[in-house]
Amino acid sequence: MIRYVKLVNYKSLVNLHVDFMKTKTKSKNLVLIYGENGIGKSNFANSFYTLNETMRTLSSIEMLKKIIEKKEDKSNQYEDFIEKYAKHSFKDIKTIIDDCKTIDSKDNMIMEYGFICNKKKGIYRIEMNNEEIVAERLEYVISKNQTYFFDIDKRNVKINNNIFTDKSYYNEFIELIDKYWGKHSFLSILSYEIEDKKREYMNKKISKNLFDVLLYLKMICTKIKGGNHSEFGIIGTKHNLIDDLEEGKILVKYEKELNKNEYLINEIFTNLYSDIKNVYYKKINEDNYIKYKLFCKKTIYGKTMDVDFSLESTGTQNILTLIPYLISACEGQTVIIDELDTGIHDILVKNLLECISKYVKGQLIITTHNTMLIDSSIPHDNIYIFNANSKSEKELIAITNFEGRIHKNNSPRRKYLNGVYGGIPMPADIDFEELIENLK
Repeated sequence: MIRYVKLVNYKSLVNLHVDFMKTKTKSKNLVLIYGENGIGKSNFANSFYTLNETMRTLSSIEMLKKIIEKKEDKSNQYEDFIEKYAKHSFKDIKTIIDDCKTIDSKDNMIMEYGFICNKKKGIYRIEMNNEEIVAERLEYVISKNQTYFFDIDKRNVKINNNIFTDKSYYNEFIELIDKYWGKHSFLSILSYEIEDKKREYMNKKISKNLFDVLLYLKMICTKIKGGNHSEFGIIGTKHNLIDDLEEGKILVKYEKELNKNEYLINEIFTNLYSDIKNVYYKKINEDNYIKYKLFCKKTIYGKTMDVDFSLESTGTQNILTLIPYLISACEGQTVIIDELDTGIHDILVKNLLECISKYVKGQLIITTHNTMLIDSSIPHDNIYIFNANSKSEKELIAITNFEGRIHKNNSPRRKYLNGVYGGIPMPADIDFEELIENLK
């Protein structure tokens, strides 16, 4: 779970520090983030995806090399494909910096995350200039006390011997740091080693605590809004949710898992929608495979009909894409969802979050514009507002930290919409008659 986040020169967030602690030892399981358009909500959510990107640069580049080596056709068309694919899926540190560092910022970009993993506190911090990583530090618990696992910058490399259980491998890893660090992070190098040498082998080389921290940070789930209505992110669940819940092809031996998914989806949609009576998969067996496609049994003008799920509204389809993320949060993982409510009716979002809030064992952080949630059963100290002062300095704080107590009959939603907490648009009137005359 995330305790706090510090971002310096990250996109529009020049200097941001946000605290998600409920008590001295426990983080908030559910966080709702509000703010006007363009204030930085999506950039904040995006920082978690960027964190994941920094941990897979070496794996991505090595994978890209293998793809290129295996391809016999070296035509310009293929090279164009590789360049385009590499730009979106195989980012190096320089590309990440170019994408994320605040425009025209002279100082370094810093991303720091305080977290709780296995009930133990830790801190991960990475700092980059315009070209490469210049500092990286991880603090966590080795035996009983929090201490540094590694602390690396351009002048010094400090690595705690206790995070390696095999001393010969420690020397081997130091050589990898000398070779790769700066262009790749410590965690990226370690991630590649685990993928390249297999987890069973690496279990004997590094401490369990280091493994646990790396796994926690890499398994942070993100669902982020991009430009032109695109989406991207990372998802990882402990249960075997199939990759595509709407349609696909699986081996026959996984039919039991498909049936479990079907039950899960049916329960959610039939409880959310009064006109949906059943949600199920139509299946076709082909050799050793099953082709499946999702359908709804709906009541339309008094008649029950089978409807292809692809014909459902954007909001209904969005709920389907949310399911793996919500399940992950209930299973104990940290999940960040940008604009969860896109296309979904306010009442459905309110019902969905009020239901799930009781079962989140991990952490669910969402950005939203649905103000109904402010007056819902969700605790007020879980609701955060993005603000900017006259110098465009950003802050993200809980509404309970604003002056004035929130009384039972004093609606915080009304106060938010009236601008008491800030974080709302303040538009001026637009004279469309004048604009149209101007066009003439």
